[in-house]
Amino acid sequence: KFTRCKPLREQGKGWGLVPCDKIGKGDLVLEYVGERNRCQREKEARLSEWERDHPNDPNFYIMSLRDQWYIDARHKANLSRFINHSCAPNCFLTQINVNGYARNGIFAKRDIQAGEFLSYDYHFDTKQGDRFVCRCGAKSCRGTM
Repeated sequence: KFTRCKPLREQGKGWGLVPCDKIGKGDLVLEYVGERNRCQREKEARLSEWERDHPNDPNFYIMSLRDQWYIDARHKANLSRFINHSCAPNCFLTQINVNGYARNGIFAKRDIQAGEFLSYDYHFDTKQGDRFVCRCGAKSCRGTM
């Protein structure tokens, strides 16, 4: 069972996502979904297309996974794509097995209040991280995503 959530504008970050009800530590929040692909050339082409069409816009929805898979949540997605990055997040993303299929579950790291913006650490690699200044506002902010 997934958490009921709604997208809201988050100061200085574009869209964000808040739960409608309190979430307990360890609870499944949502599944990160989108179009799954393994072709590195396709991934690079999609990133280049996004950068060309949206210059200086860090709001892209392509997530790298283990084993060189990635998820493109630009066109096929759910509300999880609106969860913003934080260097001190209240959620974490991990791969889970559901009936033999690898899925990407977003879980609460701690109790989360209704209306509190959800976040997880995007863990961008160095190449990607050099692109964007982090605006999470956490005391432990690394400065870039």
